[in-house]
Amino acid sequence: MELLIGGVAACCAGVVTNPFDVVKTRMQLQGELRQPGKYKIHYKNILHAFYAVSKADGILALQKGLVPALWYQFVMNGIRLGIYDNFEKKELIGKSGEVSAIKSVVAGAAAGSIGAFFGSPFYMVNIISHRYYTK
Repeated sequence: MELLIGGVAACCAGVVTNPFDVVKTRMQLQGELRQPGKYKIHYKNILHAFYAVSKADGILALQKGLVPALWYQFVMNGIRLGIYDNFEKKELIGKSGEVSAIKSVVAGAAAGSIGAFFGSPFYMVNIISHRYYTK
């Protein structure tokens, strides 16, 4: 159940943060294949980037790559939270209210690594979908 609840919660956050991710990716990639100082700056700052993307491609362009972004969030965070919850239920972190800090860190790192491993293909598709898809 934690897998489902954690995944859905991450998806809700992903809808809000995806426009920032789109703008960040576009700002990072402007002039990527040119020598420093030899490319046109399309986005002066983050507010200008939001305006420029909306004006050039439409307001919905700020949600480019939303579907893979939501899959990424659902898979990565759902797995991470689900695995960590199983560690707690099996008392691998501590017994009846007593929590070991070291075991918690190890369990969190393991759960996070597994979630990131399974979520990474979705992240790649998400980043690629942000890049240059304009009208």
